[in-house]
Amino acid sequence: MARPRRRLLLAASLATVCAITASACSTSSSPDSSAGGRSTVEFWSMPFWIGQDSKVKELVDEFNKSQDKVTVRLTQLEWKDGREKIKQAVGAGTGPDVWLMNNGLELQYLKAGSLAPLDSLGYTKEDTDKYLDLAKIDEYNGKLYGAPLYFDVGVMMYRTDILKKYGFAEPPATWEELKSTASTITKRSAADGHKVSGWQFKGMDDHLNAINSTWESFLCQAGGSLTSSDYTTSTQNSAAGKTAMKYMKSFYTDKISPVGTSALNGFIDGKVAMFPFFQSVIADVQAGGEKTDGKWAVAPMPKGPASGCSMVGGHSLVANSHAKDLKAAGTFMKWLASPERSAQYMDFHAIFPYQPSKVSAEAKAAFDKKVNSDPSWKPILEQLSRNSPDLVLQDRHAWDTRWEAQKASIVAGVGGQVPVGEALKSIDDQVGKALEAEK
Repeated sequence: MARPRRRLLLAASLATVCAITASACSTSSSPDSSAGGRSTVEFWSMPFWIGQDSKVKELVDEFNKSQDKVTVRLTQLEWKDGREKIKQAVGAGTGPDVWLMNNGLELQYLKAGSLAPLDSLGYTKEDTDKYLDLAKIDEYNGKLYGAPLYFDVGVMMYRTDILKKYGFAEPPATWEELKSTASTITKRSAADGHKVSGWQFKGMDDHLNAINSTWESFLCQAGGSLTSSDYTTSTQNSAAGKTAMKYMKSFYTDKISPVGTSALNGFIDGKVAMFPFFQSVIADVQAGGEKTDGKWAVAPMPKGPASGCSMVGGHSLVANSHAKDLKAAGTFMKWLASPERSAQYMDFHAIFPYQPSKVSAEAKAAFDKKVNSDPSWKPILEQLSRNSPDLVLQDRHAWDTRWEAQKASIVAGVGGQVPVGEALKSIDDQVGKALEAEK
């Protein structure tokens, strides 16, 4: 799911507080913290169930009713500042035992030793072997620190009615087809007197933060990387980086796409024919009602010169390494991030993080039922198969610096305000300094 990320505090703020004394970072989870000797687990979360903010509380209530030794107390935060509140509280030693974190995890927590590895929470190799290979995005120094709730991947949304009107029975499958299809739609619709933009890059519109996932998808498709394999050097100012940015820029210099026009709202209103984003945006498209009913579909990302990969997102559960009762924290995490619950998250098009062949018959039946009842799942799962953990593991390093640098430089380079090479060099210069500081 794509949510606005906030600038993180320095890892030192966590490391300093937690290094003073382990007890300074311990939390309230203990066998004596509630009546009857039940362990209480403090869980802080943003409302990750898209469109139904009350669902997280309902899940916690369901867990509590099923338990006689563990009670979870939920603190529900808002997306606009929830991550920052967790960061500050964990650093001050007053934070939760379990909380929601972006897949890939945040390096500051990992370097500070603030997260408990799953094997200390009661997870076995049999448990973790059930995950998809993408779960490696939550690894650090050979250990898994996050329990994935679900994955997101970048896909392409397209208006079937608009493509059909202009002679296209299938969505574009390559960069070349994408540009040709988008150009035809833009030009012919304008000539008809009802202009439709054939394509819009998410992030070059009213959702600036999205330029990060969009850019990293197209960089990946061109064969590029964010960093060197040892995460010490920023590598975006490369031949692949120039190929990706020049391709994106051509949609604006050739007047195919309009800078600033909302990809999502335009798509719902029938004024944008295609755009890329995480599959979780399906919930917003469906909310378009009569404007979108029966008029849209999902496709894998068009393949670039190197591949058809895209950016990976989603969320995991993590536990405080200084929680007093790690077993209780693990009991809750294993329940909320279980195959049975993850199959439920598919209701908002969250991607199942397990290998279906390795889960219980009940969970597999739920997975199969949802996949077979919704044609969107076939292209989503095709896109999932094209992706690897590499970009997310690279993105973990100098993340907050890269996030801000890309928002400024990618938009400027694609929009033509600065030369492509200059835009990419600016990113590498800024991110390179941050990577140097991580050493």
